[in-house]
Amino acid sequence: MKSFVGLFGIASLFGLAIAASYWFVSREDAGTVLLGFMFTALAFAAGYALLAERDANLAGDNPDVISENVAGEELGIFTTESPYPILIAMATLAVLTGVLWSPLLAFAGLAGMLLCFWRLGAESSRA
Repeated sequence: MKSFVGLFGIASLFGLAIAASYWFVSREDAGTVLLGFMFTALAFAAGYALLAERDANLAGDNPDVISENVAGEELGIFTTESPYPILIAMATLAVLTGVLWSPLLAFAGLAGMLLCFWRLGAESSRA
């Protein structure tokens, strides 16, 4: 998990640096907000992995492990036949489009996204 946290942590700091430099260069709100969302999403993923999955013992964290020895290792539960990932993507599109065009669309997309996250979590806990 250390590799994941390091990669996403550094990527989130890169997003923050790009958002700040974009703001100082262009003074444009929409692009800065979207780059800020990039920073927030990556920082959330790194923080979640750091807090919720800190006890995970993944082979990628051990530099002495050979790939062939850990082939077929279980990584977790994945809902492969769920409609919610694509629905979350469409709700995210509605939120980002709403930021640019209509606050009502952004709030509707946010409500749809939260509903999809709730249902995806419930679906994952049953597996």
